[in-house]
Amino acid sequence: MAHTLATGRKATFVKITYAATAKVTSAFILFILTALVTRNMPGEEAGLFLLGISLLGVMSVIFRLGLDNVILRFLSAHSNNSFAQDKLNRGLQWIVTLSIPAALFGIINSKYIAIYIFQKPEFGDVLFWLLPALPAMAIFFLLSFAFQSQHRVITTAIFQKLGISSLFIIGFGYLLFNMPSSISAVNSAKIYTVAAIIICVAAIVTWYRQSGTKLSLTSFSDHELKSASLNLWVASCMGLAVEWSGLLIAGVILTAEDVALLSAAQRTAMLTSFVLMVVNMVVAPRYAKMWKESNLPGIERLAKYSTRGMVTMVIPVVIIIFLFSEQLMSLFGVGYEAAGILLIIMTIGQFINVSTGSVGYLLNMSGHEEDFRKVTLMTGPISIIISILFITELGLMGAAIATAISVGIQNIAALIMVKKRLGFIPIG
Repeated sequence: MAHTLATGRKATFVKITYAATAKVTSAFILFILTALVTRNMPGEEAGLFLLGISLLGVMSVIFRLGLDNVILRFLSAHSNNSFAQDKLNRGLQWIVTLSIPAALFGIINSKYIAIYIFQKPEFGDVLFWLLPALPAMAIFFLLSFAFQSQHRVITTAIFQKLGISSLFIIGFGYLLFNMPSSISAVNSAKIYTVAAIIICVAAIVTWYRQSGTKLSLTSFSDHELKSASLNLWVASCMGLAVEWSGLLIAGVILTAEDVALLSAAQRTAMLTSFVLMVVNMVVAPRYAKMWKESNLPGIERLAKYSTRGMVTMVIPVVIIIFLFSEQLMSLFGVGYEAAGILLIIMTIGQFINVSTGSVGYLLNMSGHEEDFRKVTLMTGPISIIISILFITELGLMGAAIATAISVGIQNIAALIMVKKRLGFIPIG
């Protein structure tokens, strides 16, 4: 028994090492992307582009319809058999059917959205060129979860943020060295959309070149998939409110320059939780498989083992951020060091996120999607309300505080639900 447990831990450690390599690379590339934009564009232009890709990321989650963890669970539990493959194909059909008309509607009305919602007329052209990337992003992100079910951590990272960010940096770098006068938020949006389409095609080709896979149209109706994804879709939307309502509401209330400062600080603070994303990439499929095998003690051991490791790894990162927050933010350009306090505040929220462990995946992979939905239905509206109140009263500082509080509340509530449903907490 002890030998089996040691072997299992060794295998998990190896997988986490691969995942860590992929995620560290992704985090580094995202940091470079943000720094390239902020250092080579005026504050207003940088703010518009960063607001645009944040909005695009939020919309791509909405139009994945809560299918991410459902597909991950089905493929993890059933491998790539015809049953699971039908679920994936049907999910892709749903995404294409809904996201393409939504993108077209947004493109047609981009100027009105920019004026009447964000009160930034110059944001219209940025939206016009970013929105064609919406269906592509929704598709390749869903396929990344299919790759995650196969424990292909490098491929998963590529078809999440690593691939599109790397291609964007290449395109942006080409303009910077050959046509620096053409650097703008609009041209950056064009590069980002082209990168998204390329990654989408690559993801589809890579998945369906595998033996046993077949891209086919299936019946549109699926009660089981609809029921599971609906709970997670609501949870995803409310989770987005927790993570991004501060930035998006700031985009409505504050200036584009303020959005650039807040976006740079938030993206840097999220480096704190990269270790959580690393571990989730590895353990989520194992939770699904162990739950199917009724191996609750194994789930508890894995959850506690991984959480202890995450906290140990993230504490030095938090200390560095606390000690050198202004120096880190100055990497984004002159004036960004003023956002050092924003970075510290949001890092506290991300540390709580890591310290509570993989609570969301524990609930979703064990069939307790409805419980996770209840948690997010409580925390999502709270996040929106406190973001509006805090930003209105405190500006940028309020946005940072609201984001940190929202992340903390959601993770603590999910931790309580894990204790209630699974009988343990990952901490300790």
